[in-house]
Amino acid sequence: MHAVPMPLTRRLDLSETSLLTVDLSALTQNWRRLAERGAPAQCSAVVKANAYGLGLDPVMRALLAAGCKTFFVATASEGERARAVSKEAVIYVLDGLAPGAAPRLQAAALRPVLNSLTEIGEWSGAGAAALHFDTGMNRLGLAPAEAGAAAGLMRRTAPALVMSHFVSAQSPHDPRNARQIDAFAGAFDKAIRS
Repeated sequence: MHAVPMPLTRRLDLSETSLLTVDLSALTQNWRRLAERGAPAQCSAVVKANAYGLGLDPVMRALLAAGCKTFFVATASEGERARAVSKEAVIYVLDGLAPGAAPRLQAAALRPVLNSLTEIGEWSGAGAAALHFDTGMNRLGLAPAEAGAAAGLMRRTAPALVMSHFVSAQSPHDPRNARQIDAFAGAFDKAIRS
């Protein structure tokens, strides 16, 4: 005796077995708490990857209504989508400036996060941008040793923002945090104050 395979009458779609409910009021409440704790610094929101899967449009609209004015996306196409949600928001593109992409970012009033000397040179004079130093994350950004060269290239474009990423922000007492703060302060002084 042998088994005869039975045909499937309905293929299961695993996405139908779960439901995600996004509480936008909780999200905006969390943003407000962070904004209060960080004041007088401006609190922004990272909405890359479709707001981490929560939905870029509804998340941005909720945060805009809560007072958020600055957003970060990963790519130019995400930035264009975010720009469609708000004409006034400041929108930074974390992935930097791809070769030849300056006109596209300018057309959508997007600000690149400049991660290399090449990107700084290409963007020079094109508008506001962020300058990103890699102080230990080892992903994107200028090495702190490149701060002097960055200052020379930034003469026509003063950065609107200078930034870095913590490796261990969730652990305030991790000694890497202090090392990164020192590296960032040194790079900032060379790039901005020289």
